[in-house]
Amino acid sequence: MRIMISKILIAFIVLLYAIDGKSQQYNIAGTAVAMTSPGCYRLTNTTSQAGAVWNIYKINLTQAFDITLTLNFGNRNVIHYVPATCGADGMSFILQPLSTGVFGAGSGVGFHGITPSLGVVMDTYVDNPTDPAYQHISIHKNGDELHGTANELAPPTAAIAFPANITDGLDHLFRFKWVPSATGVGTISVYFGTATLLPTIPTHTYTGNLVSNIFSGDPNVYWGVSASTGGCWNVQYVCMTTVSNFASDTATCVGTPVNFTNNSISGLPITSWSWDFGDGDTSNLQSPVHTYLIPGTYNVSLTIFNSGGFYSTMTHDITVHPKPTVVVNDPVICKGDTAFLTATGALTYTWNNGLFPGATQNLMPVNTISYIVTGVNSWGCVNMDTSLITVNPNPQLSISQDDSICLGDSTILTVGGATTYLWSTGQTTSNITVSPLINETFTVKGTTIFGCSVDTFVNVIIFEEPQISFLINPTPTKACAPLDVSFTDQSSPLMQSYVWTFGDGNTSNVQNPTHSYTIAGNYDLSLSVVTTDGCKGSLALPSMVTVYENPVASFTADHLQVPLSYANVSFSSNASSPNVSNWQWDFGDPSVTDDVSNLQNPVYQYLNQGSFMVWLYVKTINGCSDSTSLQIIVVEDSLVFPNLITPNGDGLNDYLLIPNLKNLSDNTLLIFNRWGKKVYEKQNYIPETDKWDGNGLPDGTYYYILKYKGIFQEGEYKGSLTILR
Repeated sequence: MRIMISKILIAFIVLLYAIDGKSQQYNIAGTAVAMTSPGCYRLTNTTSQAGAVWNIYKINLTQAFDITLTLNFGNRNVIHYVPATCGADGMSFILQPLSTGVFGAGSGVGFHGITPSLGVVMDTYVDNPTDPAYQHISIHKNGDELHGTANELAPPTAAIAFPANITDGLDHLFRFKWVPSATGVGTISVYFGTATLLPTIPTHTYTGNLVSNIFSGDPNVYWGVSASTGGCWNVQYVCMTTVSNFASDTATCVGTPVNFTNNSISGLPITSWSWDFGDGDTSNLQSPVHTYLIPGTYNVSLTIFNSGGFYSTMTHDITVHPKPTVVVNDPVICKGDTAFLTATGALTYTWNNGLFPGATQNLMPVNTISYIVTGVNSWGCVNMDTSLITVNPNPQLSISQDDSICLGDSTILTVGGATTYLWSTGQTTSNITVSPLINETFTVKGTTIFGCSVDTFVNVIIFEEPQISFLINPTPTKACAPLDVSFTDQSSPLMQSYVWTFGDGNTSNVQNPTHSYTIAGNYDLSLSVVTTDGCKGSLALPSMVTVYENPVASFTADHLQVPLSYANVSFSSNASSPNVSNWQWDFGDPSVTDDVSNLQNPVYQYLNQGSFMVWLYVKTINGCSDSTSLQIIVVEDSLVFPNLITPNGDGLNDYLLIPNLKNLSDNTLLIFNRWGKKVYEKQNYIPETDKWDGNGLPDGTYYYILKYKGIFQEGEYKGSLTILR
């Protein structure tokens, strides 16, 4: 029986001999062995083995994927097997991102322990407690082949249209189809059939988001087939029946042709190739060449069709890098100048004409010349630019001869030979008039229409200029107004005229003047002279005279007349100068020895009645002073009430006299008889003038009420008064 299987496999190998398959596209792991026929691999052939074969190119699960394989699970009835009906353990089609060297060990159908992963498990040996009693196909994740767990994505089912035993020594077509959606959710369709026919209805399906739910957001995975055996075993094979695949540069540059090499494998002749380059262009050539014009990442897919009607689709990404935007400046220089070339936009640069590599060049050409720079970016993409160095001639300037003038005089300087001019004076005409104060060299820059410039100069010599100096008395000239200042000229050489400017609007033409400053301020002094040679000169001395402001002493008192009962007077200085720094008060009180203060706004209490002359002496920070005075009157305001008047005309005690009441003019006097009847009322009673004597009233006892209000006090007095004539 095993000889028959070998014959079948040999026939299958002969069928695949003409396949344009590239075995280097696949990596074998574990006990897997590549067969002589391209694309065919033996995974196991005895007990306790595990082998796998992986495509070395990752697929992108955001793109559709469709392949067809031929699987042979061996024959469990071959007499060489012990026991003869063992036939273990099966094969798994697996997606995983780890590497091309993994395989599932033990009796886990080649899937056990590979995580993260997705596996279509084809189990030919019923050994786990959760296995159904038939050979079956199911879909799992993360290396867990057990049924009924959270890792089982689709429950087991028997191979459609086949008996429970698929370890029959015959080939079986296996198709894996993945169709993603824009949301990331996709559908897996698995077809399992005979050696020549696949069912039209999927044997198994699963819908889900593989990228998010299994591969943690990474869409790039390897695909392959893994098998294992335990105590039971079988000879298990896989052949790439219809597998689209191709090779190309994974990265290229814009405008660079990309060679796409078809590496597809098919058990039957491939009848057509359909390429989609991801940029809108397509091709039906077997191995086309395509050039990308825009940088970016493109999904390139190849779909193959064979003579049996099978097809397969494979998608790879290709990154197209931009060319560097190489830019180099175009210097325009004048003969003798240095041209600085700076290239940008690339990583490395090379130049023609023997220049050293690098982004910058410093050159001094004598004639106009061009240079080509070639830039290469970090992806190896190349571009170039050309720099034109324009060398323009310099002007030939002619200028007037040196000249000698008197200080303050003018001379005309003339230049020619260029288009525009810039003098050291800032003027831009070819002729300028200058009046230097000292011997001076005037430079001029002449510039052509090309911007080339040269400098030249002319000297203007000044005759002996006056040396001006003078003495000032007093020194320093800082005092309070008025300030008299005398000036003594010490200038040389011999002068024929003087003009003194004192800074306050006054001038003098005498050699040694005296001037009086009456207004406070800072004054600039200047002396202008004319020598006997007619040369003029001047000397300005800023802020040489300072006249300080005199203060005007002034103050106010909160009251000019106060009662003795509250003789506290508040004084406020109102000196006109803002620079007052010292206040000296004399409160004019002879009753005390310490009637002075140096506060700006003091308060003083008088202890006696009388008239007091208060003096304020103020002084500024510059020592200027003034004084003023003000009279304060302190009056007695204590009240004394009599209890008897004798209005008999003898001039003694004839009327109601209340001493000091005149100092409390705001009062009301009310007098009542013994029965409470008001017999007299006077607003602002003044004893000396009102002189109430009880006229018309009989002798007896009367009662009075005096309400009063002073500057600092108010109150009410009540008492009795007897009239006795």
